[in-house]
Amino acid sequence: MFKLRNITLALLIIANPLLSNAESTDNKTQQRTGSQKVADKAAARAWEALRAGRVEDARYQFNQAFMFDRSNALALWGMAVIHANKGEYAESITNFEKAEPLLIEDINFNVDYARTLGHAGVAAKNEEMVINAFGRFKRVFERAPQHMGNLQNWAITLFYVGEYTEAWNKIALAEQTPEGKLVDQKFISALQSKMPRPAK
Repeated sequence: MFKLRNITLALLIIANPLLSNAESTDNKTQQRTGSQKVADKAAARAWEALRAGRVEDARYQFNQAFMFDRSNALALWGMAVIHANKGEYAESITNFEKAEPLLIEDINFNVDYARTLGHAGVAAKNEEMVINAFGRFKRVFERAPQHMGNLQNWAITLFYVGEYTEAWNKIALAEQTPEGKLVDQKFISALQSKMPRPAK
């Protein structure tokens, strides 16, 4: 079993911020009331703002969504992302837990949730939480083996717990995906500093 070590939390900025291409998978399959539709639109505007880096605008729009529907899955997910990017893991995980029943089939949601659990577990030296994250990465991989973001975030979490060989294995898979050229080179450099890339 891996050993959680003292890790400088600044390392968490190696990875790109949590920012998935959220899609309202639940909203497409359910009849929505008028207020729920208003909330959906506010949440969609919030995600657009978040992708553009306008975090406070996004937060405002997510809160607008909550005014019309406290259970809006996209707003819960979005606020989970905002909290996670600030290192507010307890608040983030609470929102992920609330959104999960509605977004359990969404691959990007599951990647974001796994990554947050991994970061939170490392920060709190909580082995159970890290193991939970690894299990989620694995389940996403079984469903979407070509999801570069899942593989990269899996590798980053492995890096944090000192599993450098396994981290390289996940990076090798990530580089073979259609989006392989988007693998974070800053993370590659950080991993290289701990362990040279294994020979093929």
